[in-house]
Amino acid sequence: MAGIAKEKRLQLRIPHSVVLPFGYHITVIQLSDSEMDKRDENADGIWDDETKTIYIRKRLPVTRRRYILAHELGHAWLDWQHRYMDDGKARI
Repeated sequence: MAGIAKEKRLQLRIPHSVVLPFGYHITVIQLSDSEMDKRDENADGIWDDETKTIYIRKRLPVTRRRYILAHELGHAWLDWQHRYMDDGKARI
């Protein structure tokens, strides 16, 4: 049983980085409430296209943080698509 619980915890971790196609590296940072509020007090997740960083509010349950990560990765994907595919730099 302990092995299953450990495996489940490992599956729910939030990654520190994600790499999209063509080496588009994204950093994932979990912030405290006070740190997140400095960026946007109404947001639980933020995509910063300048630094290619996703910020997530750390105090939230891990299932909610994973949902927010997926949502912000959608923004990152659209940014990648706009920068590279729309400019003709990437080929499908």
